[in-house]
Amino acid sequence: MTRNEMLSRIRQAGVIGAGGAGFPTYKKLDARVEHIIANGAECEPLLFKDRESMLQEFSALLDGLKIMQELTGAKQMTIALKEKNRDIAVQFKADAAKRGVVFFVYKDVYPAGDEYVLVYEITGRRIPPGGIPLQVGAVVDNVETIINIAHAMENQPVTDKYVTVTGAVQHPVTVKVPIGTPYQACLEAAGGLTIAEAVLLTGGVMMGGTATDLNAPVSKTLGGLIALPSDHYLVRRKTQPRSTYTRIGHGQCDQCSMCTEMCPRYIMGYPIEPHKVMRSLLMTSEEKERISLWAQYCCECNICSYIACPEELDPKNICVDAKKLLREQQMSRTPAELEHLFKEVHPARSGREIPITTVLRRLGLTPYDRKAYFSAIAVSIDRVIIPIDSHIGQPGKPTVTVGQKVARGEVIADVDENALGCPAHSSIDGIVSLIESRGIHIRRV
Repeated sequence: MTRNEMLSRIRQAGVIGAGGAGFPTYKKLDARVEHIIANGAECEPLLFKDRESMLQEFSALLDGLKIMQELTGAKQMTIALKEKNRDIAVQFKADAAKRGVVFFVYKDVYPAGDEYVLVYEITGRRIPPGGIPLQVGAVVDNVETIINIAHAMENQPVTDKYVTVTGAVQHPVTVKVPIGTPYQACLEAAGGLTIAEAVLLTGGVMMGGTATDLNAPVSKTLGGLIALPSDHYLVRRKTQPRSTYTRIGHGQCDQCSMCTEMCPRYIMGYPIEPHKVMRSLLMTSEEKERISLWAQYCCECNICSYIACPEELDPKNICVDAKKLLREQQMSRTPAELEHLFKEVHPARSGREIPITTVLRRLGLTPYDRKAYFSAIAVSIDRVIIPIDSHIGQPGKPTVTVGQKVARGEVIADVDENALGCPAHSSIDGIVSLIESRGIHIRRV
């Protein structure tokens, strides 16, 4: 099989980043690099999805890494873990070594799964501000993505997703469910909710969003569902309206700069200073826009808002708003500015990384710190909603019609041949019952 045929097969299988952004994998692998990093760090607290996918399909993970090596010409392959999962490195060290793969075990800190952190720790190279690992000769993919690469070469499209279901549920669990499974069915697999009014964190406690619609579907990028009481501190912070966090930030920020001093990108030398972005709330017009350039390289990890700020202000969201403004105004740092502002790694960096135990304690999550091991339980569903825009790039265009019978694994939406994107596939045998903006509804038969 030629290289182009291999990339095409990965594309046609609908493989995208399973750990967050959903970047189409075939495009990422259309490059030559020196390092391949399998990201199994599981950065967010409470999640077990990466750990359990590795334990269930470690052989496929190694097969996927070998395919990536063949495509990219990489000389080094590394599986990145955190200390909490060192047992995986011990258990599979010999198997990995036979395939030329090594393990890297990092501290139990947040955000250890950030690709900027992993690339630096493993290769000693820093990705340029706003850049990607490719620029320093590396490719980073989530471990579940790499498992899906192996399946793609066997003509198995992405139809299922590993998801951790935890928080205020009877029995935290990690399950493998068909894409499009309603959140409610996932909660039932964990024994149901233990509280009357719950809000779900989708993806993680630090960077995840919130959801209250239990009929919403599992997408290719969802890593976890964390149920919390509707009045929980973290829910209140995440659902605070823009008008509120802007008004409070305008009146309360005393420029202590703790948000900057604890920022993981700042301590790696990047030109990001959240306290200066907070200062921009007091400014207008050109001065506001100029100062907001300090937000450009924010990674939105939320350390500044949830951990660092003694006033419980929201520098992260202020940075997000500022980045939107910069995009609208098409403003950015010049190469000369970046050369001047991109500093050496801060000498106190290792002492400013945030232990996971600190994150759990500060956010009131210690009661939910329970194991969520894999269960092969069959999640009972009679319908799915297949999202057609989970990936970065052009949304999928339906290739089926209402009333059409489809089989599991069949393409139901596709993108233009020359556009960035991937097909979507039916995850069950059924009949198309509705086509709408959020996805294609399929009823099981």
